[in-house]
Amino acid sequence: MIRSVATGRTAAVFFVSVLALTGVQAQTNPPAKSTKPAAAAPAAAPAAPAPKTSSLGGGTGTGKLLTRDELRSCMKRQDTLATRRTEVEAERGPLDAEKAALVADQEAIKADRDKVEAARAGVNELNVRYKAYSDRVAKWNERVTASADQTGLRADRERQQLDSERIELQKLQTQLEAERGKVVGNAEQAVNAYNVRAKALDQRVADWNQRNTALSERVKAVNADRETWHSECSERRFREDDEAAIKRGE
Repeated sequence: MIRSVATGRTAAVFFVSVLALTGVQAQTNPPAKSTKPAAAAPAAAPAAPAPKTSSLGGGTGTGKLLTRDELRSCMKRQDTLATRRTEVEAERGPLDAEKAALVADQEAIKADRDKVEAARAGVNELNVRYKAYSDRVAKWNERVTASADQTGLRADRERQQLDSERIELQKLQTQLEAERGKVVGNAEQAVNAYNVRAKALDQRVADWNQRNTALSERVKAVNADRETWHSECSERRFREDDEAAIKRGE
């Protein structure tokens, strides 16, 4: 009984001693430092190269970068503007040539106007001669009336003179009427020809003016749209890879 107790006590004391030694050792012998080098920090990934950019139409490209959709729209608008400008420029040449032809016709029609003026002068001259003839007829009638109640040699001589003048007046009347047909006919022909040609030319000029005005309005619209495109597209840069993707149909 006593031995057993002693044995147990001795064991207890031994256990405590082991614990004490273990604690001291832990305090007096720190763990050795590792000689293995520390792992190096991972290297930073290289920066991605900046995308190559360009600009449409040779603009300064100072605006905000175009998105792909915006670039697609700008490229389409640029092609449309180029087509429209080609169309209006193609129409300008024929219009200018037609204008030159109209000016030449306006100069040529002056010859017809000269014919009209000459015919008009002939009519005026004939009217003057008709007036003189009418005045002679009126005076002749007055003399006939005055001599109707006269008798004697003097009255006979007057009637002879009146008869002679009547024959002259009849000849003059025949001559004037023949000339009237010729002069009036030529005048009417000249006036009619001039009026037909002048009317046709006026219609051509009016039609040209209308088409020229319409073309001028189209040119103004193209120029205005070009200015808008320049400010919205040419002044902004775009990624070249976006341009390539658009050309591929992406």
